[in-house]
Amino acid sequence: MPSTIKGLFLFRIYNSRGEPSIKVSVMTEKGLFSACAPHGASAGKYEAKNLEVGKIEKIFPRIKKNFIGLEADFSLIDEMLERFGGKDFAKIGGNFSIALSQAVCKAGSQNNPHRLFGQAKYFPFPLGNVLGGGAHGGGTDIQEFLAMPIKAKTIQEAAETNFAIWRRAASALKAKGFVAGRNDEGALVSRLSDLKTLDLLSEIAEDFGARIGVDFAASELYSRGEYTYSKLGKSFSEREQLEFVLQLIRTYKLAYAEDPFQQNDFSSFCELAKKAKCIICGDDLFASHAGRLKKGIKTGAGNAVILKPNQAGTVSRILGTAELARKNNFINVVSHRSGDTCDSFISDLAVGIGAPLIKCGIMGSERAAKMNRLIETWESAGRPGMAKLKV
Repeated sequence: MPSTIKGLFLFRIYNSRGEPSIKVSVMTEKGLFSACAPHGASAGKYEAKNLEVGKIEKIFPRIKKNFIGLEADFSLIDEMLERFGGKDFAKIGGNFSIALSQAVCKAGSQNNPHRLFGQAKYFPFPLGNVLGGGAHGGGTDIQEFLAMPIKAKTIQEAAETNFAIWRRAASALKAKGFVAGRNDEGALVSRLSDLKTLDLLSEIAEDFGARIGVDFAASELYSRGEYTYSKLGKSFSEREQLEFVLQLIRTYKLAYAEDPFQQNDFSSFCELAKKAKCIICGDDLFASHAGRLKKGIKTGAGNAVILKPNQAGTVSRILGTAELARKNNFINVVSHRSGDTCDSFISDLAVGIGAPLIKCGIMGSERAAKMNRLIETWESAGRPGMAKLKV
């Protein structure tokens, strides 16, 4: 029997940066099911629009009565959220819509992803943020330096490999007097340059049989036709940026390059995909938006897409984008946000849609919650094995 929404509750909470966020709880005859909204520091212009928590609190009493008594079916609820929120959810807040959508999704499946998506065939490799900078805070212009434990045979081994790489990097930086703390995503912050950081991480990753990748977050570096690397003391034209990215991919044998160009440069993504043997992933380029992904598929702009539920605004929308990617041989990469919570819905999502990769960080309780959920569902799924990924 389908469950019915008996009650709907809104709570003001705080994310990993100490910023106000929201938690939505849905009560059915099966229990209470909750979800939280994260927030990104480097948010693209095409994402669902958030509302201030105070504004959501004011409109919530008027909104919630529309959902009481309805079946806890996320597709039905998502249609209503789009009707109330508008195309970009600006009227009710994308942060509210995704929290409610995920809470209803959990209620409908009773927190069992296998009921929602079917039994998992394989599990994603975690892309772990080891060292960082850019908009997330740190000493480098490149935003994320990532480890991919591609030889891991189990999700437990993959998690342990990423933890070990992070600890080895921390010890190496401490020994040299370069460590300067941790940033928004729990990544190490150092006084090393971007290239020295790549030297360090590539050497460590090789010892563990892992590959490395980077998130350039290039829209944050781009202004008036140039990409400015202030820490390197260099500015690149669009053509020079392409050559710089290619050089890094080839020199460090990068398995993964995310947002190497600004969020409207489909042509450079296309050219890089033709020249580089690497996963070329769009985040700000696509913003988890099916319409923008269609353009990327048509133009050959990369071969992978970041999926952030709060960019899309509802579970239905993120599932639609994921299916579009799968049908067109784009790699789905489910991702957390820099201002995150201990909500672990993205772990269920990654397993459910068969995403080969998940970005969920390494250190920090809000990051560990995602890994712990993957380990938990690995056991309940009967230990199905890791994704097949050619890099």
